[in-house]
Amino acid sequence: MQPSQPYSIALRRELSLQEKALLRHILEREAPDRLHEIASLKVVARCGCGKCPTVIFAKSAGSEPLPARPFVEVANYLGRNEGGVLVGAALLEREGQLSELEAWSPEGSEVTSWPSPSVLERINDESA
Repeated sequence: MQPSQPYSIALRRELSLQEKALLRHILEREAPDRLHEIASLKVVARCGCGKCPTVIFAKSAGSEPLPARPFVEVANYLGRNEGGVLVGAALLEREGQLSELEAWSPEGSEVTSWPSPSVLERINDESA
């Protein structure tokens, strides 16, 4: 992200089916007791780059995004999207609330879409 661009761009909508599937895939493996939270999440912003699929969510569409920092990484996964780009999918929480599904590329490629949950593999924190 370039320093001159905002952290996020306001966007109010429901989670997409793909976003719900990614969250479900990650939470089933990392925090199954939190699966019920997916139903109450609403997208309140997207990444400030305006290109990547990163979304910021809250429990109400009228809520403002929580501050960018500090955050806790719930989990980090990798997989190739349909365009062949290696995409990281990081699930973040802030103030104890699931708050962001962040897309990034360890290869430095531009990320414009999520990988399918079926190709995601957990990043082992010890080897990162």
